[in-house]
Amino acid sequence: MKKLFNLLGVGSLLFLGVACASCDKANGGTDTSNLPMEQVSYDESSEIIVNPERGFYKASSCEMGVSGALNVSTLEGYREDGYSLVFRYFYLKTFRDKPLTDEALQFFDKDMAAMREAGVKCVLRFAYTSAENEPDAPLSIIETHIDQLKPYIAKNADVIAVWQAGFIGSWGEWYYTTNNLYNPTARKAVLDKLLEALPEGRVVQVRTPQYKQEYLNRTTPIQAAEAYTLSKAARIGHHNDCFMASADDYGTYQNRTEDQKYLSQEGLYLPMGGETCPPQGISPADCDRAQEEMRHLRWSYLNSDYYKGVNDRWISQGCMDDIKREMGYRFVLTTGEYTTNVTPGHLLKVVLKVRNDGYAAPFNPRDIELVLRNVADGTEYVLPLDSDPRKWKPEMETTVDIEAGLPSDMPLGDYDIYLNLPDPMETLRNNPDYSIQLANKDVWEAETGYNYLSMRINVTADEMTPSYTGESVFAKK
Repeated sequence: MKKLFNLLGVGSLLFLGVACASCDKANGGTDTSNLPMEQVSYDESSEIIVNPERGFYKASSCEMGVSGALNVSTLEGYREDGYSLVFRYFYLKTFRDKPLTDEALQFFDKDMAAMREAGVKCVLRFAYTSAENEPDAPLSIIETHIDQLKPYIAKNADVIAVWQAGFIGSWGEWYYTTNNLYNPTARKAVLDKLLEALPEGRVVQVRTPQYKQEYLNRTTPIQAAEAYTLSKAARIGHHNDCFMASADDYGTYQNRTEDQKYLSQEGLYLPMGGETCPPQGISPADCDRAQEEMRHLRWSYLNSDYYKGVNDRWISQGCMDDIKREMGYRFVLTTGEYTTNVTPGHLLKVVLKVRNDGYAAPFNPRDIELVLRNVADGTEYVLPLDSDPRKWKPEMETTVDIEAGLPSDMPLGDYDIYLNLPDPMETLRNNPDYSIQLANKDVWEAETGYNYLSMRINVTADEMTPSYTGESVFAKK
């Protein structure tokens, strides 16, 4: 690829802390500090895990409505090769001066359906050209196209990991425009339309930090109180399509030090990803620099194919597997404890400690629940947890403290305990390809997407824990 337009060794910030992530203590004020608890320790895995919305991606492109449609078998092959993300370019060369046809819109819809069937998600971008000397489209056409795409974006938001702004200029990188769109007014108009078309809770990425700062008229990064809200600041992330490629990453940075400081903070709450490209004026990024910058800037995804000269260097230097393991989030159970004997209608307490060894945290909403499974007949009881895995930040250990009640009519017997982190979208919720696997040995149950906590409780008639009068009660699945 091409591109738009200094290099500091910036150390990653270390975030250490403990968060009570699911402190459901509405149990009538009962003191649970002295409950007898069984201890569990977990072995960390070195496996490279194919988890949702993170890691290296496979790039693909098409002429929307004309050629290059996706097929499920190709996408399944990508997943088998270790990719949960596909970068999808939709070029609109035949629609530079007219609305999209129904055939083109159905083409897009079928591509998204293929991704859903194959168990992958996409990084999405639309553009009118893949060459510097070809035209893009006037603003009126871009706005018409986004309006036409809006219902299809809403329908398929489940498999859209993130939507890159696109549309303006060659490759949709907001630079080589032939329609006088390289200005704040045009950029604002496109971003307004994109945020309007994208369902709440999903994020648009822009090509440089300055584009977001210009749009919001502020240079301060997002803070924790703003994160995951419906504000515009909370819905605009970043991509860098010439990562570590020159003193200013081909125009990505105006002031490298300040811009990276800004992105490091933004990346705690918003997606950061992109690709490398041929270095200019600097040496290709070696392993130390690559890992340092990706951790500092909270990198979630990267092109597996471009630029090969940089990626191949990480292979030869021996760090590629580490990058594959740590890009995005990587959750590791460290310890756990639980009450082993519980009476129906009484209190179950579980405490988990989870460390994030990845460069970033999840950037899209994610559910989390505790599952009790009857050892004898497989019946399951589920408890949604008041915890947000997006807040399990890199280089931080989080405490998930759960106090809940068993149903008063729960059958006696032995039950195994699982942690489930499914996709919250109903279309994907029961598909284990979209659940998060913890980076521990002997926890993953591939057929369900559950993580076994090595905990087994006995539901007994003997009153071993206090009665529970709160609202957090397991429900039969």
